[in-house]
Amino acid sequence: MDNLLQHFRSVGVHYLKSDSVMLLEILEDRLDFAAEIDVLINELLDNLQSGLEKVRFECPKVLLDSLNCTRTKMEIVDKRIAFKRSLLTPLTISELDYEIWSCSEKKSIFFLSEVMSTSVIDAEKFLTEMRTELPSQVNNMYTVYIVNGEPVGVVFPHIEPNTNNEGRMFWIGIHPNFMGTGLGKDLHLIGLYRLKNEFKAMSYLGMTRVDNIPMRNIMLSNGCIQSNSVISLQYSI
Repeated sequence: MDNLLQHFRSVGVHYLKSDSVMLLEILEDRLDFAAEIDVLINELLDNLQSGLEKVRFECPKVLLDSLNCTRTKMEIVDKRIAFKRSLLTPLTISELDYEIWSCSEKKSIFFLSEVMSTSVIDAEKFLTEMRTELPSQVNNMYTVYIVNGEPVGVVFPHIEPNTNNEGRMFWIGIHPNFMGTGLGKDLHLIGLYRLKNEFKAMSYLGMTRVDNIPMRNIMLSNGCIQSNSVISLQYSI
């Protein structure tokens, strides 16, 4: 498996792996490597390690059109848009307050379950997968936006492994009680601030569904520039 993953990297396919999910991503067309990428994905799907339940793959449509085997074996589940922003210019949040919580504390798990509108078990599983994928950063990622002493949202900034200090947000969400109040822009800005000033990221890459207009507007309002769109595919055991 390690050799296969290294081969993916050599043709421009980025990957992250947890105990149950493999994430593959390429944002460039890279048609010159299309045949090789198609063979690698086919090999991965035919020889999945024990425990893996899903393989997710994102790529531009023009590249997917050349991946005959991949299109046959994987199901298209979504379409997303990428946004980019340089973090080389100053960025301040002087009027915004945040705290960093431990992923293992009960209050963190319960708060995340409320923000995600999911069960405590699923919230804990989410944090466990994050810990597996980003073990060296996870203890510094759980960022809670505080307004008038009350937690209103959470964002998980991190440096994407095997990149040139590219910052991302593993997940971001406002508590249901504060939806529609305009706090999402500030929460995203806190994530950008931490990426630049604490994680030392040089750039930011954000992804959201094509139909998620509020998140697209948030990224645009915080200085991000819309990039290309990608097709999301999934293979489930």
